[in-house]
Amino acid sequence: MEKICFKLVFNRKKKLNRNGKAPVQIEACQQSKKVYISTNVYLKPGQWDRKTQEVVSHPNSELLNRYLQEYILRIEWKELQMWKNDTPLSLEQLKTSVNGNERIYKDRRQFTDFCKEYIYTSRKRDSTKKNLITTVKLIDIFKTKMSFGDLTYDFIISFEKFMSAREYKTNTIIKHIKHLRSFYNEAVNRKLINNKEDPFRRYRMLRGETKYTFLLPEELVVLEEFAMNTMIGKLSHTLDAFLFCCYTGLRYSDFCSLSHENLIKIDNKEWLIYRSVKTEVESRLPLYLLFNGKAISILNKYRHDTDSFFRIKSNSAIDKQLKKIKYMSGINTHISFHTARHTNATLLVYKGVNITTVQKLLGHKNIKTTQHYADILPQGIVNDLEKNA
Repeated sequence: MEKICFKLVFNRKKKLNRNGKAPVQIEACQQSKKVYISTNVYLKPGQWDRKTQEVVSHPNSELLNRYLQEYILRIEWKELQMWKNDTPLSLEQLKTSVNGNERIYKDRRQFTDFCKEYIYTSRKRDSTKKNLITTVKLIDIFKTKMSFGDLTYDFIISFEKFMSAREYKTNTIIKHIKHLRSFYNEAVNRKLINNKEDPFRRYRMLRGETKYTFLLPEELVVLEEFAMNTMIGKLSHTLDAFLFCCYTGLRYSDFCSLSHENLIKIDNKEWLIYRSVKTEVESRLPLYLLFNGKAISILNKYRHDTDSFFRIKSNSAIDKQLKKIKYMSGINTHISFHTARHTNATLLVYKGVNITTVQKLLGHKNIKTTQHYADILPQGIVNDLEKNA
């Protein structure tokens, strides 16, 4: 029987789904017959190069291309094994054997291969996928060629000790363990792991520290005055974006998703209306009422090209610039871009704004998340705030 030839094809049926995307499939051809195998990868038309058969213009193009090539290699490996056993693989046997990719994973018993496939083909946000990939890379460092059967209680404990030895902080260790657990749960759901004994049942998750850093009113004043300093040059845009989020409570991802279309006039008053990237909750912010309309004053500096205001560098690059601003301005509080959101929430709560109103302004799904901000003001800080009220 002839060898099977494989290639990638995109949008074979010339039809897009409701999200404007079409599937990438593996075409398997043998003796003029063809079958198509799903890769669970969906792309927009502009994200596929038919000549090179590669993903392009996609935030995760490198990872997706690697995944697609590894997918074909796994199928070819399966075919090779069948040839070695003198049982050449037919197209019908191939499609049955692949069965959504899971059976190949069972044959190879590679846990991290499964994790990558799960990440690449999931509907998670790109930033979430990148975080999950860091965990997979760490698992590969800890144990190469890990099988599904290796995921035991002892493995989890050893993995935790491994991260501690690398001087990872507690919250970072917790993050990676949680990712590992999500991989395990997905493997169980796909029946790739026999769930006779859940290794996480006996495991006790470490308790991390929740720290909310925020700026006091006088520190905000220092930064506001510093923002007017013509000597800070390229840092000016970063500081304006940070202060805007201090007044609005926006996350980095939400700020970067905005455009001029999110700024709405209602009764000639300016509102910011947006849907959160993280929670998909819609928030409506009356900018003219929040912090005496200071967010509007910042926007007025960029009215010639409002969209450019919302286009800033990566989160890590911005945090590095904020660190420079912190030292140049002379404030002592550690600041990152997310400090702006904590500052907004903490000061609103202190000013007596109803906790449910703060919840709506921040776009929290759960009131308990907002409640944290009502519990982080020790008396000393309250006294400082009262002096500057």
